[in-house]
Amino acid sequence: MNRHYFEGYQRVFINDINDIEKRLQEYDPDLYVMHKEADNTWLIMDGVTETAIMKIPQSGYSTLDARVYRRIREIHTVTGFSATKAVQESDAARERRQQLEIDNLAREYAKDMHRPVKELAYYGNAG
Repeated sequence: MNRHYFEGYQRVFINDINDIEKRLQEYDPDLYVMHKEADNTWLIMDGVTETAIMKIPQSGYSTLDARVYRRIREIHTVTGFSATKAVQESDAARERRQQLEIDNLAREYAKDMHRPVKELAYYGNAG
């Protein structure tokens, strides 16, 4: 039994008019939906980890409908989505951009310093 039961959520409810739970379970049998009558909210749950994947309503998802099903298919780990991998890829891209900026600054500095260093080396004065 997960903590959501203590918060008033239940697995048995009748307002899943779009059969989202059935569609989710066809996609992944471990997914299920919980509902809280008091504030009319739903939780999409992962039965393996007993954690909530998504809470509805939220921005962009006002009710339990096909958009929720599509979004779960996009973000659920069964499809290969990994938040850790996404963060690591973002960090790697940021590091590449920073290194490119450093390389460009070094190149510009070298270009600006080429003539003064050459004059100092060959003529003994900086220009």
